[in-house]
Order: sequence, then structure tokens, then C-alpha cells
Amino acid sequence: MFAGNELQVETAVHNALRTMRGVERTQIARFLIDPVVLYILAATSKRCLTVSELAPVVNLPAATCYKLIYQMDKLGLVAFCGNGRSNGRGKAAAYTSVLKEMHLDMKNSVIVLRVTWKNGTADEYRRDLVPLPAEGCALGTVDTLPAEADGAAFE
Repeated sequence: MFAGNELQVETAVHNALRTMRGVERTQIARFLIDPVVLYILAATSKRCLTVSELAPVVNLPAATCYKLIYQMDKLGLVAFCGNGRSNGRGKAAAYTSVLKEMHLDMKNSVIVLRVTWKNGTADEYRRDLVPLPAEGCALGTVDTLPAEADGAAFE
């Protein structure tokens, strides 16, 4: 486990959040709804972990964890804490989550994702699940079949 000083970790989180501000919001939201990404963010929320420490926790191969951590680092979802010790092979990079808490609500065909980051800022992502009808497109009526005709159609 990586044991970095608090100032170094806090600075890394601040830099990661600054990186995230330059990324398109929809890209962040898509990544945040991936269960594996959420599991990684939860595992690294309290302490910095190396990929070799993280892989068994999330039950994924190390190569997959490296790829996800790399993508999450580019998006600013994790912060590089520094180098920790690996299993006798030298030093390995350690990462921590920049996510403090997240709430997902679905009401009236709208998904709302509320995220609080470790620096205290909050973001909200909304997605309406009901497609809007095209302009000028009138909704028609649906004809029903009598019960006898409906049963005959399946024979």
C-alpha cells in the first residue's frame, strides 16, 4: 500500500479535478455509470492503491485494471498519488479516487446523477429517457382486434 503524505495526495486530487474540467461532461457521465469504474473508484476512495493491489479487489486481470486506470487518469477521475512499493519489482504507481460520493435517481423518466468530488464541488448530470416526438408528427390511433381474431392470429 502507498503511504504518501496528505499534501501530496490533496495536490494530486486538485490536479486531477482540474484535468476533469477540460473533459466533455457526457464522457465523464458515461464512464461513471460503468459498474467496474464505480468499483475502482470505491476501492480507491479512502487510500491510494497500486494496480497490482487493485486487481484482486475488483477481480479483474492486471492488464484490464491498467487500461481502466489509464483512461480514468486521462479523464481526471483518479489522481496519481506517487510511487509505492510493488512485490519486489521496484516501484509502482499508486492512485486514489477523486469521487467523494455519488447519488443516482430515476424519476418520471429522467435519470439524475449527482456527484460530489473530494474538493467539495458538486456536479449534476441529467438524462431524459422519453424521446420527444418529431415536430408536425401527429400520433395516430391504434386499432384493436376482437378477442376471437386476436386468438386466431397465434394458431
